[in-house]
Amino acid sequence: MEDMGKELRITQLFDCADVGKNFVRQAKREGLPWNIVQGPWTRGGSRAAYYRFLLDMAVTYPRTELWHVNMGGRAKWARGRFARPYALTLHGTDIRENYWQEQHHAAIKSDIDGAGHVWYATPDNREKAEQARPDAEYMPIPVDMEELPQWAPADKPRVFFPSRWDASKGGDAWVQTASDVVDSLKGMDVDIVGLDWGDRAPEVAAMGVQLLPKMPKAEFLLEMARAHVTVGQIAGILATSELEAMGMGIPTIFADQDPGYPADVATVSVTRAEVGDAVRESLEDPVKLSKELDSTGYVQRTHSPAVLLPRLIAGYNKTLENVA
Repeated sequence: MEDMGKELRITQLFDCADVGKNFVRQAKREGLPWNIVQGPWTRGGSRAAYYRFLLDMAVTYPRTELWHVNMGGRAKWARGRFARPYALTLHGTDIRENYWQEQHHAAIKSDIDGAGHVWYATPDNREKAEQARPDAEYMPIPVDMEELPQWAPADKPRVFFPSRWDASKGGDAWVQTASDVVDSLKGMDVDIVGLDWGDRAPEVAAMGVQLLPKMPKAEFLLEMARAHVTVGQIAGILATSELEAMGMGIPTIFADQDPGYPADVATVSVTRAEVGDAVRESLEDPVKLSKELDSTGYVQRTHSPAVLLPRLIAGYNKTLENVA
C-alpha cells in the first residue's frame, strides 16, 4: 500500500479545520507528491480571489490524479472543467444538517454519489453518513503533533474554552456551561478565557469570561498552551481545537460524549451538568491529572496524520480502482 501511495498524485481540494493541510504536510514529510488548493472564500472572496483560485486549479490539474474534496457541497469543482476522480470527506454541518434540507440536498447528494470513497470526520455522524452512503468510513481528524507548542501553564490558574460560541458548538447548552463554570469558580482567583467568536460571545463575556480576539493559529495555540484546563464544546464531539489541547496534554473536560468514542478517550468525561464541578476539581492538580489521562499518547495513537495516512491511501486506491 505504501508503494502505491508514493505513486499517487493527490490534491486536497479546500480545507476544513486544517484537515487537508495536516494530511498534505504529513504526505510531504513522507515524500508523497501531494498538494492543496484553497477556495476563493479563504482569500477574501473577491473577483480577483476567484480568478486566482481558477488559476491554481488549472496549474494543479495536470499534476493531479485524484481530488480529495473537503466538505459536501463543493465537489462541483472536481466534476467540472477540471474533472478527475475524487474522494470526499463530510466534515459536519454538510451531513448533519445540509444534506437533509431541501435547498441543499440535491447538490450534496450529487457530491456523495459521485465520490469514489466517502469519509466522515466525527463519530456522531455515522448513522447519517451511512444513510447517505452505506460504505462511508470514519476518518478521525488529524492533529499535527509537531505543530503543537509545549504545554506551559500560566502562573495563575487558567480555564480555556477553545471553541466558538454558536449553535454548532452547543448553543444554549454551551452558554449555560460557561455560566456553570463561572459560578463553580466564584471566590477563586482564576482566569476564565475564551474566544471573541460566534453570535453568543457577548453573552459569555457578560458572565465574566475574558474573550480574546481571533488570531493566527500559532498565536491561538500558544494562548491555549497556557491553560491549566480546557472545556470542550457541548456537541458530543471533539473538534480540532479540543484535540489540539489534548495533544499538548492539557486536561480536557468532555461532556455528553457521543457513544462512538472509545472508553479510553483520555478526557475528563462527564455529563453537561457536571462540567462546572469537573473544572474545579481538575484545577486541584492539573499536572498530575494530565499524566493520568495521557491525552498526548491518545492523540498520537488515534489522530496522528502518520497513523491515518495508510487508511487515506487505501481509500484513494479504492477510488482509482473503481474508475480503472
